[in-house]
Amino acid sequence: MATSSQPVDTGWLRRITWLAAFLAMIGATLAVLLTLGARRDLAAAWASAPVLGKVLLGASVAGIAVAVFQRSLRPGLNPRGHLSLILLPIAAVMLWALVVLARAPGGEWASLTFGRSWQACLISVVLYGLIPFAAMIAIARRGAPVDLRLTGAAAGVASAALATIAYSVHCPEDTIPFIASWYPLAMGLMAIVGALAFPRCVRW
Repeated sequence: MATSSQPVDTGWLRRITWLAAFLAMIGATLAVLLTLGARRDLAAAWASAPVLGKVLLGASVAGIAVAVFQRSLRPGLNPRGHLSLILLPIAAVMLWALVVLARAPGGEWASLTFGRSWQACLISVVLYGLIPFAAMIAIARRGAPVDLRLTGAAAGVASAALATIAYSVHCPEDTIPFIASWYPLAMGLMAIVGALAFPRCVRW
């Protein structure tokens, strides 16, 4: 029954998942730059706490979600429950937003939360998130996911988180209440898309 005595490389799927996530983030960033362009003050903005918080939010959520995604591709591993860890960075940025709002006059709350482009942010993160999402569908077809809804939800969250990093090169909104509102909402929407799409797109 065996054709070779060489040990099976069980880590290739993990390595290709992380590599694909990184390349998909680069691809999404290039797509943002080509279609929307970079913000004019990009170099200076990246040294500010809100923009760093935006990037750290995307990176931390993406790291957790990609880890859950790649574990879900291998039967025998049970990543269920690990996906809830994404609530930690989201809760941290929401707490930060509450502190900012508590220190601001009530009349400024709406502008701090909605900014001037909340709809564009929400739509853009979802749309550019389709680039890493497509890559994860391709990878999932090389694995053996048992719970396709969990795998899809993890892929959706990871894709939106990677798109959050990509979109940060363009997004001019730097208030913490804005970041804590619309980026997590986009991640939630992509989680729903993933949970619904994966059972149809990935079968084995």
